[in-house]
Amino acid sequence: MDETDHSGRRSVVYRLLEQYCTQNGLRLTAGDPYGHAGLVEGPSGKRWFFKGTHFDLNSLGASEIADDKAYAAKFLKAAGIGVPDTCFVFAADIRKSGDLPPDLLEFIKTGSFPVFVKPNIGQEGQGVTRADSRRELLPVLQNLAETNEHLLVQKEVRGTELRVIVLDGDVLCAMERHPPAVTGDGRNRISELIAAKVKIDPADSRIASHLARQGLTLESVPEAGSAISLMPVANLSAGGTARIVTDGLSQEVRSTATLSAISLGLRYAGVDLILPDGSPPMVLEVNAAPGLSNLYRQGEREAALVENVYTSVFLAAFG
Repeated sequence: MDETDHSGRRSVVYRLLEQYCTQNGLRLTAGDPYGHAGLVEGPSGKRWFFKGTHFDLNSLGASEIADDKAYAAKFLKAAGIGVPDTCFVFAADIRKSGDLPPDLLEFIKTGSFPVFVKPNIGQEGQGVTRADSRRELLPVLQNLAETNEHLLVQKEVRGTELRVIVLDGDVLCAMERHPPAVTGDGRNRISELIAAKVKIDPADSRIASHLARQGLTLESVPEAGSAISLMPVANLSAGGTARIVTDGLSQEVRSTATLSAISLGLRYAGVDLILPDGSPPMVLEVNAAPGLSNLYRQGEREAALVENVYTSVFLAAFG
């Protein structure tokens, strides 16, 4: 994962790693000017390599399984962990037939829309798109099939979204995540309100679709004080926001998050969950190299939390 600062400076994780190495007598060598990768050496000559937020904590096999959403869901479900109902789709079938495959047609018969379509491999919510009907579903699949080999169609689960960071069976932190939004001022168009948000890409086609569901366009002028949701995903990299909720995390959620990491053979993981009203937590996906740079930039409290998390991670990786 690329954790480079938007200003072109070295990544947040690299700058924190520099501090840790200086304080603990370790030698740090950057692999490039931005700290995307590097080498840590101990006094005895022991060497550890890292790339982005991938440290020598998780095995390659476990990391690959976590990165593959379909495999991860299969093993999570086998461990008794709830996951959303999902249909696996070969992009080649979409490209070849230009229509929905039979197993997907059967899948959408068994439940109502909306559904979410996502690349089977990918991070930061890239490409995740909502479809509210069969008519909307096909063009979404066709679009994603142009750049991905395998896709997932997943039934919507409504509830509160969380990311829980787990290390060696312990919860380091948890955050409640909210989709990107703007607040109307009664004067500016939505496009102008978006332009003032550094982390939101106004060219993202999902924004126009999501606004249309609310009877709005980019040219609409929302009333003062009205909150306008921009996308159906809550990733911080897409402009979402997070609220730290570690202290109030229930034991059920803690257990689900730690068991998810253990079930996939991961020492360190970011577990994305959704908490449906009145139902047990469900796991959306598990990230073997969670990035925290966007949380770090959100405020002083968040930055301090991220520093503490990475201190624990560095100690586990290089201690």
